[in-house]
Amino acid sequence: MQGNIMAQEKEYILNESFKALLESIFSNPEQSQKLIKAFEEVVNDRAATPRLDFENLKNQAIEEIRQELVSKDLFQSEIKRLESLIYSEVARLEGIINTKIAEIKTEFSEQISSAKQKVLYWLLGTAVATTVTILSSVWIMMNFILESLK
Repeated sequence: MQGNIMAQEKEYILNESFKALLESIFSNPEQSQKLIKAFEEVVNDRAATPRLDFENLKNQAIEEIRQELVSKDLFQSEIKRLESLIYSEVARLEGIINTKIAEIKTEFSEQISSAKQKVLYWLLGTAVATTVTILSSVWIMMNFILESLK
């Protein structure tokens, strides 16, 4: 494979005397040019396909597997990152919900306490009014009885 890379880096050109020899083989200039082109391809190692050997195939397979594992690890780490992000967001939202629930409970407790206080004032007011009414009635009846007895 390194030989193939080196051949690509440096290109060989046939000298003019060799080209003239090749042109003299055929009387047709088009066929001579085809033969010259074929020789240039052979000399520059472009006419042959690179041999596949076991070591190159093994190294290529190992590299592809490494890339696949890196991709898989990257994917798994991204999933873990997103999972932790979701958990933190859920925890944040739970905190907000719990705070709102506590605020509502406090407000509700204050309203119940205020309502209880108003009911107690109303009951005390009713009890006082009833007591005053009863005492007034008793007073009037006692005055009436005392006036009748005189």
